[in-house]
Amino acid sequence: MRVSKNLTAILFITIFAFVCSLNPSSAKAEYDYRLYKNSENFGILIFPEDQIFLELDEYIQQIKFAPVESGQAMMRFGPNNENQTYMMPESVQRKYSMNRFIILQVLAQQNILVGVFAPEWGLTLPSATFRLNEIMQNIPKTLNMFRNHLNKRETQIRILENSKRTRLLVTNTVNIIGGTAFHE
Repeated sequence: MRVSKNLTAILFITIFAFVCSLNPSSAKAEYDYRLYKNSENFGILIFPEDQIFLELDEYIQQIKFAPVESGQAMMRFGPNNENQTYMMPESVQRKYSMNRFIILQVLAQQNILVGVFAPEWGLTLPSATFRLNEIMQNIPKTLNMFRNHLNKRETQIRILENSKRTRLLVTNTVNIIGGTAFHE
């Protein structure tokens, strides 16, 4: 009888813990984040907010990122349900139309873990830690990768639009003579 009560108690605790882990509110961290945004809708998210040191904040603002939001970080997966880390809630990401951003987790002694969130690559989380001077070298490279991918996508869209126009012009030939258009 006593074994039965113990097994029942263990089962109850296990089920309770499992249900609590499924609750989205339990995914909230005890970390606060600060989100920076530039004019291109790229972002830099830093957590924990209370660990942001002056040199890092100055550098982020120097490269034309302005702080736009702070709040409680949430554990989230990448866009393809791969990897997970703390970041801003999805509603904040949508609010700022931010599909590409860099995540910086400040550790002890100003060491920093880096993550990159982009639809093309998912959520990338290298395991190495970096110092500020390495971050200053790599953030511009990452932003250029974001820009290159967007430019490539825009170029492909323009080619498709132009080829469609060309096709329309070929199928519906128009001759312009003296400012008057005649269809053949």
